[in-house]
Amino acid sequence: MRIVLFVPNWTFTDIRAHDTQGIAGVWAPTGLMYVASVLREAGHQVFIEDGAFWSEQELTDRILGHEPDIAGAFVIAMFWERTKKLLKKLKSSRPDIRLMVGGHAPSALGRRCLEESPELDSAVISEAEYTARELVNAWEKGLDTAGIDGCIVRDAKGNIIENQPRRLIENLDDLPFPSVDLVNLDRYQPSAGQVLRLPVMQVISSRGCTHMCLYCYRLMGDRCLRMRSPKNVVDEIELYVKEYGAKEIKFWDELFTYDKARVMEICRLINERNLDITWWCSARGDTVDEELLRTMKKAGCWCINFGVESAVQKNLDTLRKGIKIETSVKAIKLAHKVGLKTFGTYIFGIPGETYEEGLQTIRLARKLRSYYTEFFPITPFPGAELYENSSKYGVILRDMSDSGMLKEEIPFKPFSLSAEQVAELRTRAYRTVYLDPGYILMRLWSLRSWYEVKTIFRGAVSLLSMIFRKKYIADT
Repeated sequence: MRIVLFVPNWTFTDIRAHDTQGIAGVWAPTGLMYVASVLREAGHQVFIEDGAFWSEQELTDRILGHEPDIAGAFVIAMFWERTKKLLKKLKSSRPDIRLMVGGHAPSALGRRCLEESPELDSAVISEAEYTARELVNAWEKGLDTAGIDGCIVRDAKGNIIENQPRRLIENLDDLPFPSVDLVNLDRYQPSAGQVLRLPVMQVISSRGCTHMCLYCYRLMGDRCLRMRSPKNVVDEIELYVKEYGAKEIKFWDELFTYDKARVMEICRLINERNLDITWWCSARGDTVDEELLRTMKKAGCWCINFGVESAVQKNLDTLRKGIKIETSVKAIKLAHKVGLKTFGTYIFGIPGETYEEGLQTIRLARKLRSYYTEFFPITPFPGAELYENSSKYGVILRDMSDSGMLKEEIPFKPFSLSAEQVAELRTRAYRTVYLDPGYILMRLWSLRSWYEVKTIFRGAVSLLSMIFRKKYIADT
């Protein structure tokens, strides 16, 4: 069958505050590329269209231009409303087309997707690869889709049927590598500060997370962490280096360093195969030590993302981070000691947080002086504890279709802070950290390429926009 997998149309305005749109980037849809590979193995013809580059009408025309039998969308919560419009246009033009959705939105919203979109035939819950394959095969053969695990379907009479959940994929090595050939890699540009060299390719070496943070919404649905074997991971990296000229790898694992022995073996294989790459990953302070960090650096790691979140322990406890602030601080300092850069993330608007505690977090971020730092207002996404039981923690201020942790508007107000205070903390944090003379000198001293120069320029423009725009708003 002919299948189009797509991302709904969107722009930086939809997801970013005005002041940070200049540093925003677009990553290729790895999830769709995984589903595409499984469907291709099953003998189907697959196309991928990314709405990041097209208007709603252009995207509709491109999807229909492939004359598909089936179209499937990857949807996050904030794009659900526009996805419904797109599904309606597709069905109106092609009444016989089968429509399915997958991703974070349907995994959190469940049957609501089919209730709100009468054009929709199925919503895939959690991991999509094998569920999508079974759905497509059933539609191709005219079989009943009731009983296919991992999805909610509409039967021939229009009834909505919630099938049983699908078991998570236990052996991730069984999955084929993502179909990166289905997208134009030259069109994608990473966010500023997150890449050292181009071209960059994405790798997901594990799925899931063992923690249950208050604000986290997760596609996998539980605390099961599954990891690919080191050989399988490095085989994928080697393919990207040899076939696509990759010079950098972006690991999208929620916690890359969970298993020290596994990471050490990945590093050994990278060195053994003489792969000339640099790479980036995410870690927690309680999963790294000096031996591991030095081994990672030797294998090409240049930056680690640490979610510090707050300088105040009670706020970390509220977030259910399960870590001491001292541990995160020690890990970041240790990473700097061995020559690695760090990317620190922090959250404002944590339930129970005071304005003074927010200022403590700003002071800590300035002191740690990570290579790049981002500050987010806490955001309640469907499926997260903060969203499902929001009245315990504060007030949701914005509908999910217009709510994102990168937007200027504050989506959630805890009982202990006003929305204006949360917004002020975020702006003050960026000014404090990025206008610090020591930070400016550190960034200038670390420049090694024209790409880094361009990255700093993009960041400077965004920062100046923030400063002068806020001043203009205040003056008027």
